[in-house]
Amino acid sequence: MQNAVDPFDRRKNRGFTGGSDDLDLDQRDRQRRESVRLNLRLWTEGRHEGKLDFHNCSNLSETGMFIENPEPYALNSLVQIEFNLPGVHEPVRVSGRVMSTLDEDSAGENIMGNGFEFIDVSDADLLLIRAFVESNHLAAS
Repeated sequence: MQNAVDPFDRRKNRGFTGGSDDLDLDQRDRQRRESVRLNLRLWTEGRHEGKLDFHNCSNLSETGMFIENPEPYALNSLVQIEFNLPGVHEPVRVSGRVMSTLDEDSAGENIMGNGFEFIDVSDADLLLIRAFVESNHLAAS
């Protein structure tokens, strides 16, 4: 079974189709991603400036994640993120820096939220995320 979703390139997985009014998917010569992004749905807790938010993660890699958020965080914000991987009892805790923002202006009818890069993750949590992403990516291939 061939998967049409490119796990390395979220630009092609946002629901945009070719046309003059749509995002130019070829604006960069190469993908920004160097690790596989696994499509999955997870509830996340985000703590930012003393506020606790609950959101849905739509993809995960060993280096970051995308969190759907109707009120996206500002670029470069630091957010403490906590989530549970399926089948794993202990929560994963990371600090993430907002690297991209899809808001009402840039996303239109598509999903709004933030792309995060993990900047502070324990070695144990990193190994857990890496093993989970790799094993599930191989199982889907």
